[in-house]
Amino acid sequence: MGIGIKGILTLCPLLLVQPPMPANGQPEPDTLLIPSRELQWEFMDARSAELRTDGTLFITDAGSGNLYTFLVDSAAVTPDVLVPGMEEPDGLTLVMDTYTAVVSQASGEVTLLDEELTYMRSISVPSWVSGAASFQPADVASNEFGELFVLDAQQQRIYHFNANGAYLQHFELADMTSPERLIYYSESLFVADPGSGKLNVLTDAGRGLAAIGTFPELSRVRIIDGVIWVLSGRVVHLFTMSGEHIGNLKPEGFTEPLRDVAGDGNRVFLLTRSSLYFWNLNP
Repeated sequence: MGIGIKGILTLCPLLLVQPPMPANGQPEPDTLLIPSRELQWEFMDARSAELRTDGTLFITDAGSGNLYTFLVDSAAVTPDVLVPGMEEPDGLTLVMDTYTAVVSQASGEVTLLDEELTYMRSISVPSWVSGAASFQPADVASNEFGELFVLDAQQQRIYHFNANGAYLQHFELADMTSPERLIYYSESLFVADPGSGKLNVLTDAGRGLAAIGTFPELSRVRIIDGVIWVLSGRVVHLFTMSGEHIGNLKPEGFTEPLRDVAGDGNRVFLLTRSSLYFWNLNP
């Protein structure tokens, strides 16, 4: 039997039973242990996960150079399509829930695939833009109009492209130590900066709005059903959209740090370097 997201959010601040035990032997407050199942599939170096509304789960594996998709329904998670031959695919985003954009630091490009996962075009920074020769995209996000925001972690920049892949502008992330991941949500960009351990919230033009943290092993942020999920080591920290801490989740049986999370009202999928775990949210 599963438990809905609202049920999780209700339980976390009040949890008094079975909190995880850190190295000092003292329970971590407000942390709920969640039983999860591992999908029988091994990855070499999984990086990112996204769930499309039709129940298709997308996962990049930099180690194998593959983009995988899985079909998700109420009964099973089934391997579906394999897109091979990508050069160390890393971050990805679903553009208007239809197309797929995948970044590769190795090739210095963003690859756009159509609904059938067939190559459409590559997106890169024009040569006349300062720093274009050093473009190394680490992650990508998209808005409701199909525009892309590409994070260049090495240059500490975010590049903005229109829906046709044309360069519009870029802005610096000079106040961050080592920005690595970003998402777009409701006209804002959420940037995970593991170097400082902070989650930074910016406007889509680069103006700073807020910072949440500090997280000692920050890896990724996602927003699922209006709740901010911050991954730090093997723990998920939950926040409201106003930044109020709700509680923590710690899936049982994990031996690797969390790299990404995807989900909807029915299931949550947690990705590590080599494995995919999931649990049902609804009874």
